[in-house]
Amino acid sequence: MNIPHAQVEALLREAATQIVMPFWRNLGRDDVTEKSAGDVTTSADTRCEAFLSSRLPGLIEGSLVLGEESVYDDPDLLAALQTDAPVWVIDPLDGTKYFAAGQPEFAIMVCLIQSGLTIGAWILNPIDGQLTSAERGCGAFQGDRPLTVDPSSVPLDRMRGVVATWYLPDSLRPTAEAVLGSFLYIERTRCAGYNYPSFAKNELHFLFFYRTLVWDHAPGALIAQEAGGFVRRLDGREYSPVDDRKGLLCATNPEMWLSIQRTLVPSVSVVG
Repeated sequence: MNIPHAQVEALLREAATQIVMPFWRNLGRDDVTEKSAGDVTTSADTRCEAFLSSRLPGLIEGSLVLGEESVYDDPDLLAALQTDAPVWVIDPLDGTKYFAAGQPEFAIMVCLIQSGLTIGAWILNPIDGQLTSAERGCGAFQGDRPLTVDPSSVPLDRMRGVVATWYLPDSLRPTAEAVLGSFLYIERTRCAGYNYPSFAKNELHFLFFYRTLVWDHAPGALIAQEAGGFVRRLDGREYSPVDDRKGLLCATNPEMWLSIQRTLVPSVSVVG
C-alpha cells in the first residue's frame, strides 16, 4: 500500500493550527467535561477528532476510521479492527489533562492498522511542530531525519525511563513501585505521545506501560520498533494493536528489556 505521508502530515498540521492550538490556555468552562473520574475531554479533542475522521478516509479508498472519543460513546466500533480494511486510529489529543491545565505535554496521534498490523504512525507535537512518524519496514523519522535508538547496554542505575504503575494490578504494583529507585531517572509525564518520541530520540532507555489502549500505544509502538527498539508484552510475546492484552515494555535492546522486566515484574514469566 502506498501510504500518503505528506497528506496525513498536512491534515495533522491543519488540525493543530486551526483547532487545537486556539483552545490551548483558552478553554471556557463549557469546553472541559469529565467522561469519568479523572478522565477529561475538551472541545479541542472532539473537534479535532471530527475533523480528522472526516478527512482521513478520503486518503485511502475503502479505509475506515476509529477515534478515541467515538469509541467512548460506542465501544462496538472497535470491531473495525477485526476486519481486513485499513483503519485510521485517532487520538485527537493525547495528554488531555496537561492540555486542559495549560501545560505543553500533549500530542495529536494517528496510526494506520490493517489485518492486525500497524503499518503507519504519526505523532505531532503542536507546540514545536515536530512530527515523528514511521512506516512498517521503512524506519522511523522526525521530520526527514531518520531515528535510530542506541543499542548499547547500560546498567539499571544509569537507565532513564517511564514506569506507568497507576494501572498495574495489586499483584504487580507494590513490587514495581518498590524498585523505582534502582533506575537513574523515571519520567513522570503521563503522555504516550510525549514519551515515545523521547525514546526514539535516545532521551529514554525504556518505556513500561500496563494499560495499552490502541490509540495510546499503536502509533508509538511502531515508531519505537522502526527506530530499532525491542517492543514486547510483559511476558515477552509480540505486541499486537488489535488484541486486549495488557502490558507493554520497550527497551533499546533485548538484554536490557529482560533486565528491566525481571526488575519491575519478576513474577511474570517470559515465554520462549
